[in-house]
Amino acid sequence: MYNMLNFIPDDPDDMGEVQQKLFWLKANGYPDATEQEVIEKTILDGVQYMFDDALEGPYWTVIWDDTDKKLAVRGATSEIVGYIIPRENHSTFSDDFKEASPLTWENLSKQVEKLIGSD
Repeated sequence: MYNMLNFIPDDPDDMGEVQQKLFWLKANGYPDATEQEVIEKTILDGVQYMFDDALEGPYWTVIWDDTDKKLAVRGATSEIVGYIIPRENHSTFSDDFKEASPLTWENLSKQVEKLIGSD
């Protein structure tokens, strides 16, 4: 059975996938889940997935440095190797994602590549 708990939305048009996951969460034991939480978890999990994929394993950890505004990336020995921020002219990842999720993912991917390349 497919479990939407780990589903990472990236709908490019109207955040339909975010709403789909939110509906699923509310129907499956998470009645207090919010759209904001789904977006924040989407960003965090998506960036973690990018690092895990690029490094071929979970060697670096992505955490919120400032929730919805700045991600910190920890290396294998827990040192901060860099930060990831929303696109220019966006103060939060959620605003960025709501406006244009494909551009959000492109920005995140470029920053992940830059951090990996600088290691």
